[in-house]
Amino acid sequence: MFAVYNDRGYSFRSTLEEVYRVEGITPTKRVKPLLSDDQGESADTGQQSPLTNEAVNAYKKMIQSRHEEAIYHAYQIMKRPVFTVGENISISDCYEMLTSKGIKQLPVINDENKPVGLITRESLLKVLLVDNETVRSPESGSIAPLVSRPLISADPVSDIRRVAQVMYECELNCIPVTNAADVIIGIITRTDIVYAVSTYPAITLWA
Repeated sequence: MFAVYNDRGYSFRSTLEEVYRVEGITPTKRVKPLLSDDQGESADTGQQSPLTNEAVNAYKKMIQSRHEEAIYHAYQIMKRPVFTVGENISISDCYEMLTSKGIKQLPVINDENKPVGLITRESLLKVLLVDNETVRSPESGSIAPLVSRPLISADPVSDIRRVAQVMYECELNCIPVTNAADVIIGIITRTDIVYAVSTYPAITLWA
């Protein structure tokens, strides 16, 4: 499940397909669906796939002796604790926080500790004059006008493949993880997704 937050806080929670119907959420590209395992021919050439059912069954039988592991969920790969900022923090202070923590984006929360958007280093650099990571022209105004809204978050048990899908289709670098109380409990970046996929047993990607 995924949730959407805007300047008023919680807005919507449902499946990824329903989230895409929310105003302001517009996927810029789509993931091409994979062929199902039982398709014996290539959709492009009409020729038999080199990966036959016999080979697939043999591979599955071979790994059955291994300990079966659950498919990764968001809570298993998310980073925590999560650094957040309030809407009223100044642009300069926010940039310095990002720099000191060595991160590129921060979830933005309101006075009730609820997520309302995301602020990125890239958006701050559009209004700051920075020389070698040093702010030469401080901005005292708040980050509010620069905050990206609405914000998509994932539930702790969201499948990481679905998280990767929304990150790819909406061109996001990260997705916060929120609990049932709409509190941010973690964050997943593209690096976290790549690491999980590159180290997880291949057979689970077919599940």
